[in-house]
Amino acid sequence: MRLLVPLVGFALLVLAAYAPGPTPAAPEAAPADSSQWENLQVLPDSISRDALIGMMRGFTEALGVRCDHCHARGGEGPPDFPSDANPHKEVAREMMRMTWQLNREALPAIEGLHEAEGARVTCYTCHRGAARPATAPPAEAEPAEHDHGEGSSPGDSN
Repeated sequence: MRLLVPLVGFALLVLAAYAPGPTPAAPEAAPADSSQWENLQVLPDSISRDALIGMMRGFTEALGVRCDHCHARGGEGPPDFPSDANPHKEVAREMMRMTWQLNREALPAIEGLHEAEGARVTCYTCHRGAARPATAPPAEAEPAEHDHGEGSSPGDSN
């Protein structure tokens, strides 16, 4: 009986150490106020102002553009954010859907590719700061570093 009390205490200590902790709370979204955002078709209505602005700034950096690249101008004033008059806005929506599909379905299906290692597609992956992504490598004026010149091969030691 003397051994039972410490044994039970030890078992409770071990169980407490391996018990799952409290689930971390999801980041709080802005209150779902239907009047807060107009015409969001891809992003959730519950997105916070800070998250929305951060995402839009990410687009401007990845594409090297300003807000009016996708958002219609409201006369002399600021962009008319809800308007769909600028065709680039629908292109941006489709590109967001494509990027999310690649990250959610295509990349996880590639055996040996791990998101923890940075395998993730973003706007910058293709755009690299340009509104129109390059579809071919830049022309080179000189041979690339990996070009070992005439008559030599990568394994040669000169």
